Amino acid sequence: MLRLASPVNIGINSALLSRVALAVGLVFSLYLVFSLYTAADAATLSPESAQTGTYAYQVTRDGEVVGEQRNDFERRGDELRVVTDVRINITLLGINVYDFTQRIEESWQNGQLMSLTSVAVDDGDTRNVRLVREGDRLIGSYDGKKRDLPGTLVPSTLWNSAVVEHASVLETTRGRERTFTVEQKGIEQVQLPIGTVNARHFIFTGNFKREAWYDESGVLVAAQMEAKDGSIIRQELLRAP
Repeated sequence: MLRLASPVNIGINSALLSRVALAVGLVFSLYLVFSLYTAADAATLSPESAQTGTYAYQVTRDGEVVGEQRNDFERRGDELRVVTDVRINITLLGINVYDFTQRIEESWQNGQLMSLTSVAVDDGDTRNVRLVREGDRLIGSYDGKKRDLPGTLVPSTLWNSAVVEHASVLETTRGRERTFTVEQKGIEQVQLPIGTVNARHFIFTGNFKREAWYDESGVLVAAQMEAKDGSIIRQELLRAP
C-alpha cells in the first residue's frame, strides 16, 4: 500500500500535494484496469488448446509426499484424449493405513466432452463411472446407478482452467454434479518442486471445495483440499511438457 508522508514532514505546499495525489490516483486507476484485464484475458489450458504431452504432480498430505498424479494428453486433430492417473498411499509407522487409486479417461471433440470413464479404488472399495454424450446430455452410470447430467459440465480433474468460469463440475469419483462458487484471490508466488512461479489463485466453495493455482499459460500448477480428517491433501507440479 502506498503511503504519502505528511506535508509538514516533507515541506511541500498544498498545491503540490494535490498534484501528487492526482498522479497517485491516476496510477492506481490504471493499476486496477490492468489487473482486471489480466484476470479476464489470462490464457487457459482447454480442450481446444491442449497438445500432446504429460504433466506430472506430487501429492502431499500435510507436507509429506504420499503419492503422485499424471495427466497424459494425446491430441489428434480436433480430438483430445486425457488420461489422469492418481496414486496415494499413506502409512503410519511403516504400516499401510490408506490406499487410493483412480484412472480417469476423458474424450473431447471440438471442445465438447464426448465420454468419460473412471475407475477408483478407495481403500478397497471400487467405484466405476461411465458416461457418454447423447445430444446435450452425458448419460451413463455409477456402480449400476443411472446418471443423466448436463453436457456442459467440466470434469473435476481441474486441468481445464475454464472450470473457474463455471458454477458446477462433474465429480469423477461418483459421476455426479457438484455446484460451487469461485473466488479469485489474485496473482501469488507459489513455491513448487520446479521452482517459484506466479499463479492465479482460486478458491472453490459449496458442494465442491478446492483451492487451485494456474500459471500465466493456464496450466494447473497446484491444487489442494481438506480431507475428512482435517489434513491438507495437495498436488504440486513436478514436470511439464
